[in-house]
Amino acid sequence: MKERNREIITSLVFLAFSLFGWYLTREIPEPFRDYDLGAAFLPRLVLGLIGALAVLKLVIAVVENKQKIGEKKEKEQLVRAALTIAMVGLYCFCYKPVGFLVDTAIYLFAQIMLLTPKSKRCVWKILLIDVVATIAIYLLFSRGFSVRLPQGLIKFI
Repeated sequence: MKERNREIITSLVFLAFSLFGWYLTREIPEPFRDYDLGAAFLPRLVLGLIGALAVLKLVIAVVENKQKIGEKKEKEQLVRAALTIAMVGLYCFCYKPVGFLVDTAIYLFAQIMLLTPKSKRCVWKILLIDVVATIAIYLLFSRGFSVRLPQGLIKFI
């Protein structure tokens, strides 16, 4: 019951954060041109996703009966969480000098390997997902949104 209450409270906090952040984005000026997304687009997108995930987690916490997590599993989750935070920090540190494509490909591969259970790991599938996702994200932001991403080690693209 304690775990369930913690999840409900956490979901409500994230939902409140999302709604408050969305309220604050009202003060961001609208774009000058009709075809421009504007400065408020990305914060609203992120806050909307956070809010949607908070509602989903709240529904799951209320509906689903949670089983107790074993101490060993909890320790593994803490190690994975710490490694994820360290990898995100390293990704941010290497982003400009290494470049978007190389940095994202390495980070994504390492993150998928970390989060995939050993019994379900298939390296060639993970590599395929990694390469396709990295290129799709690059094309979406560089061509679709016209965002200049750091070239780093790969200057020809």
